[in-house]
Amino acid sequence: MSKARLALILSAPITVAVISIALCAGSGPVGPADILAVIAARARGLAPHDGPVAGIVWDLRLPRVLLAWIAGAALSVSGAIMQSLLKNPLASPFTVGVSSGASLGAGLVILSGLSLPFLGPLTVPVAGFLCAVATAWLVLRFSRAIDPLLEGSTIVLVGMVLSLFVNAILTAVSAASGKELARLVIWQMGSFALRGWKPVAVLFPLLVASAALAFLLRRELDAMTFGDEEARALGVPTIATKRVLVGIVSVLTGATVSFVGVIGFLDLAVPQAVRRLVGPGHRALIPFSAIAGGAFMVLADLAARVALSPLDLPVGAVTALVGAPVFALIFLGAARGRI
Repeated sequence: MSKARLALILSAPITVAVISIALCAGSGPVGPADILAVIAARARGLAPHDGPVAGIVWDLRLPRVLLAWIAGAALSVSGAIMQSLLKNPLASPFTVGVSSGASLGAGLVILSGLSLPFLGPLTVPVAGFLCAVATAWLVLRFSRAIDPLLEGSTIVLVGMVLSLFVNAILTAVSAASGKELARLVIWQMGSFALRGWKPVAVLFPLLVASAALAFLLRRELDAMTFGDEEARALGVPTIATKRVLVGIVSVLTGATVSFVGVIGFLDLAVPQAVRRLVGPGHRALIPFSAIAGGAFMVLADLAARVALSPLDLPVGAVTALVGAPVFALIFLGAARGRI
């Protein structure tokens, strides 16, 4: 049995087990029977009898766990796309400035206290998303002006420069505003606490649509991993494909970061681990990156909730603490294999 087939068989029960553990564990443990009763009652449109337990499960834990899974899947798929697109194992969505753009948009709204009447609490994520997409668009525009073929090295260089520039703007604005600075710092750390159902309702359709589009472009991605010249020889419109793929990454990462803050390392470590497990083919890489990334993020958020309970750690710190050693071990193993 191939590794990919074995991973496919195990993915569903592992995902269910991880989500179940995350729903049960916490400062107030809840039994699996209570969780199933609450979900079943809500599915039938009924109000559960046990008020406190129903509130914990339906209003707090279930949206938080689902949001963590969706965010992990989105970031992991984005990382897999960028690593293949730029032919660089250290590439990530942050390479093209998406995270910096989202931070700037959300930061300006937080520091100014702006709240649009027709958006309300969605003002911050909408502003972050729009700035993230605009930053990625600028990266592509500048890259195309420098290099009409949009080589990966050009995109990386322009993305890094623009990210530094955008971060400098946010730093300067933050230094001039002290009242809301603490809120901005907390947002940038990344968290799924008290986000509710709205982010789930927004991000899940984006994840499904974007991942499906990336999967439809799996053959183009497979060809481009061998180089742009080889891909063009096979009839792949590399420039148009790169624009679409960068757009997918911008939508996935920009929307995710705008709702939950900056969460790093998952988009680097998980796609690399999945690539070594199921191979470089995107037919398996894209769906398994989503599954593994979602499970990893749920576990990281669970650790953030229970490690120093009742203190809720920033999930971005947990992913970095776990992801950095995992990433180092992956590359150490690869280096030993080449010796």
